[in-house]
Formats: sequence, structure tokens, C-alpha cells
Amino acid sequence: MLTPMKRNETVMLQSKPDNSTSASKTSNDYSGHILVVDDEKNNRLLLKAILEVKGYQVSEAEDGEQALHIVMKDPPDVILLDVMMPGIDGYEVCRRLKNDIKTASIPILMVTALSERSDRIKGIEAGANEFLSKPIDHHEVVLRVHNAVYSKHLFDQLQEDFERLKELESLRDNLTHMIIHDLRQPITVISGYFQLLKLQAGDSPTENERDIFGQVSRAVNMLIEMVESLLDVTRLEAGKMPLNLSQCDLNELVKEAVETLGPLKDKHNVYIKSSDDLISAFCDMDLIRRVIANLVGNAVKYTPKGTEIRITVESNELQSRVAVSDNGAGIPKEYHDKIFDKFGQVKSRQEGKKYSTGLGLTFCKLAVEAHGGEIGVESESGKGSTFWFLLPSVPD
Repeated sequence: MLTPMKRNETVMLQSKPDNSTSASKTSNDYSGHILVVDDEKNNRLLLKAILEVKGYQVSEAEDGEQALHIVMKDPPDVILLDVMMPGIDGYEVCRRLKNDIKTASIPILMVTALSERSDRIKGIEAGANEFLSKPIDHHEVVLRVHNAVYSKHLFDQLQEDFERLKELESLRDNLTHMIIHDLRQPITVISGYFQLLKLQAGDSPTENERDIFGQVSRAVNMLIEMVESLLDVTRLEAGKMPLNLSQCDLNELVKEAVETLGPLKDKHNVYIKSSDDLISAFCDMDLIRRVIANLVGNAVKYTPKGTEIRITVESNELQSRVAVSDNGAGIPKEYHDKIFDKFGQVKSRQEGKKYSTGLGLTFCKLAVEAHGGEIGVESESGKGSTFWFLLPSVPD
């Protein structure tokens, strides 16, 4: 109701000089669908007349039940909602609409003669966006509805852009996945023919042949690593990489991971610091072995030959910790979070920085977090880096 009144009373309407025209010209004019909910017919007709002359399409509902039905059938851009109505009052109508994801974004302007602070707080708790006091002011109604419609159109445009962005991102990911799958076959062929060439060279290749074989081998291995990392990152992001969880000894996993680096590790002093006791973790051994190999491999690749790389393994009753420390150039603090993100990797490369190969650190982050663990880095420029991760020692 616009004013507390009986059926035969006249609706009160405050009037002021019409300044709304100049105000509305400051932004684009937006037509819209307005739903007026009030159990008093005269009040509905008054609001309808005010809004239709401004170009709005206006629907009416005489009670809460009818309002909910109309909103579900044809959602409006804005709702002008009376508070005091028989049956379902305005608070409950507002609460139901704001609790439904399909209607939560519709601005609701509560029209009420209630002036107590507690009444307004109750409306805010129900989810009301604005309040219009009775007796209504013609220009206030027009301006508040205009702003609410404008906000709703902006929200709808953002939502549409967001959905389009998700669609484009999905297409991009599908295309990337398809390309990566297609790359595996030619890489396998190249690797196979490379092995045949090595066999044909015999047991005593020339120095030039050994150099060529080494370069080709490193390039092929790098391609294989990049392809596998991209596939794994995609699967982990989509939650489609099943974890083969079991209790394992992190000491043994670290030793196995270091051995997978082959001759690469021999140009550095790699030390493993751990107790002789079993250090237990509940994890997918293959994934965590690769995480350790990635971290140690980065330390090897980005520190001078002959420098020391330390791997520390420790645990308590709840979690185990693996840390890989080096004496390299270090990483500025502004990159500490970015280097674990695949888009952060792109940005660091664009700025002429390179803190890892490919998506190795992104894979490490996703793999550790898939276990319910945590990963991070401690580093300063010129003072080396320590990459660490935590894993639960026992299953949740």
C-alpha cells in the first residue's frame, strides 16, 4: 500500500517541479519491464501511470503469490514491492526471490509507509535493494526505477559477457587439448627414429655425433615433458585425474625423483637431508615423485653448475614437508604467487623473466592441492630460493 488507507480513500502523491528530464539525460535511457506488487488497485494504477509515461512496460500483481508466479513466468527488470499485504507479505516475497539464483539479481524496491528502523533492517535482511517511502514522490519513483533498471541491464550484460567468456575459454581448452593429443604421435615418431639413428651410429659415435644426439635427446625430452604437463594440467583443472592414494615413504620418493634427472643432476651437488626414520605421506606416488623431480629439475636448470642443491624432508603427526633449496638468482616477491599460475608464467616470460620450464610449477601446484596439500616458495633476489610443499601424513 502506498499509504495506510481504506478502500475509498484517495492515494496521496507528493509533487515537486519536474527535474527528472535533465537528470535522466546524464546516462542512457533504458526501457524495461517493471512489476508493481500491491494489494490496493489504486496504488498499482498510480505507479503504472507514472512509469508507463516514461516508456516502461508495467505488470501488476495484487498479492505475494501472484507476484511469485509472474516473476517465474516472465522475470521483470525491477520489482516495486509493497510490504504490508495479506497472505505472503513483502518481506517473505523478497526473501524467496533473493534466495533463488534465477531471480536473485532482480532489483527489489520496497514501497512502505513503515518508518521504523527495525522495519528497514528487516527489509535489508530479506534482500531489498532500495526503499520508497509513502506517500510516494513522483520524481523519486522515476529516478530510482531508472537507476535500478540501468543497474539490471549492466548486470545482464556482464552476465552475458561472462557466459560468452566461459564458452570461449572452453573452446580454447578443447582446442589446446586436441592439439596436444595430436602432437603426441609425431613426437613419438621422432623419438623412435632418433633411437634408430643412435643404433646405426654404433657403439663408437664421433664427438660431433654425440653432441648432435645429446641436443636432439634434450629437445625431444623437453617436448614430451611439455605435452605431458599440458595434458596433466588440463586433467587436474577439470578434476579428471584420478589419484591412486597410498601410504608411502617420502625419503624413497625423493631418491627416486632425483635419479630420474639422470646426468642433469651430476653437474650439481645435490644433498638430501632427512632422518633415518620412515617419513610417511598419504599420496599418489607417481604424481608426487614428478612434483619433486620438477622442483629439483628447476633448481638444477636455473643455478650455476657446481652449486649446492639441498632437499629437506621432515614430518610430524599431521603432515610431511619437502623443501628444495638452491643458491640461484632468487625470485622477486611479486612473482611468488604468479609463478605457480599458468597465466603468471606467460606474464613473466613476456617481461623477460623465466623461473621455470613450461607449466611445471603449475602442475606441481595442482597436484599438491589435489592431495589437500599446500605449496609455496621463499625467495629473494640474489639470495636463492626454497620451494616447499606439504602433504597430509595420514588420510582424512
